[in-house]
Amino acid sequence: MYALRYASRIATTVGAAALLVTGMASSSQAAQGTFFYTRADTGGETFLGSTPNGVCLSVPGGARQASNDTDTDATLYTNSSCTSFAGFVGSRQSEAFSSPYPTFVKFG
Repeated sequence: MYALRYASRIATTVGAAALLVTGMASSSQAAQGTFFYTRADTGGETFLGSTPNGVCLSVPGGARQASNDTDTDATLYTNSSCTSFAGFVGSRQSEAFSSPYPTFVKFG
């Protein structure tokens, strides 16, 4: 009887570990779509093509206006460690920003 309970605990632990690993793997997915922005330095329109979730990405020139045409929310920052909050652009939304313009973005 003890062996059966022990085997059941092992199976439960293995199952929980598999769920944890699967959950962690899906959190590193890329946002599907494109993030467009108007550069604060030149006024030109540009975009970020590859937008992985959870990674602090550079927004060259700063964003005066941003359109998040991805399936994932975006948080914008004014520093490269993505700790100085500058704004939020929800999925399929647009926002305008004022100085200091955000120069980094993180999805997810």
